Amino acid sequence: MTLKEKYRGYFDIGAAVNTGTIVSHNELITREFSSITCENEMKYNRVTSDGKTYNFADADAIAEYAKKNGLKVRMHTLLWHNQVPDAIFEGADKDALLATLKAHTQKIGERYGKLIYVADVANEVVEDKEDYLYRRSKWYDILGDTLLDEAFAYAAQYMPGVKLCYNDYNEMDPVKSKKIYELVKGLLERGAPVHTLGLQAHWSISTSLDDIKRALELYSKLGVSLQVTEMDISVYPTREEPAVEKPSADMIKKQVQLYRDAFALFREYKDIMDSVTTWGVADDMTWLSRMRGVVRKNWPLLFDDDHQPKEAYHAIMDF
Repeated sequence: MTLKEKYRGYFDIGAAVNTGTIVSHNELITREFSSITCENEMKYNRVTSDGKTYNFADADAIAEYAKKNGLKVRMHTLLWHNQVPDAIFEGADKDALLATLKAHTQKIGERYGKLIYVADVANEVVEDKEDYLYRRSKWYDILGDTLLDEAFAYAAQYMPGVKLCYNDYNEMDPVKSKKIYELVKGLLERGAPVHTLGLQAHWSISTSLDDIKRALELYSKLGVSLQVTEMDISVYPTREEPAVEKPSADMIKKQVQLYRDAFALFREYKDIMDSVTTWGVADDMTWLSRMRGVVRKNWPLLFDDDHQPKEAYHAIMDF
């Protein structure tokens, strides 16, 4: 039995892919997963360098791959502080930037709206620090506190029938989870069409299961569905840990246990949990290997370098 078959009736199982992995990891993707996310190919600066001229070649290749193989598609992402053309902010006031965001959303919606089942309308807008709710970004500097209200309104206009998602990281942190909750709660109270909350789940073996439980309980009160959108679990307890040639037995044991416990929790929330997506397909190609310029193998996924199931895979299949 495959991963997507085992979890049918619970939630979709997804993976982040790119134009390379849909070739090199094709057999694994089509066998085990029911949903895919473009790792970068639908991000703002990958489809346009100036906000005017668009090139959808890479995104189209993945869209065609999804159609051919009957895979659902998560769209990632419309509004983010990273990977955005600087040109769209130059000399722009609020009205001009809103017009640009609206036009961009329309472009994406018209091209992929009938293919995708959910769109990350906004990504990582909440500030990690306690001082502020909103991250100070070029979007925020120009649009202010209503930037998400407008973004979700445009997405609803140009992506009818698509679930609209707010997506963020450090989503289980006790401080930030409350801020994410308040942000989405405020949007809903103002009538913004937020349908689902995306929990990135970039974790490590030191991530607290108690924090995960508490955050899921908090988010369940929002009345929206939940999606785990970018899951990986590093075998290191911290980002500063020195690299090792291969993970120790203790590292593997802790990783396996966290995957097992997390998926057991996800199954408990199956009534509101739509999908669980890993950020990558197998350990041979993952963003963590070169995160922020640090070269360190993290072995964070369910399949090894040879695309074979790991102990963590068997752990989440054992129920």
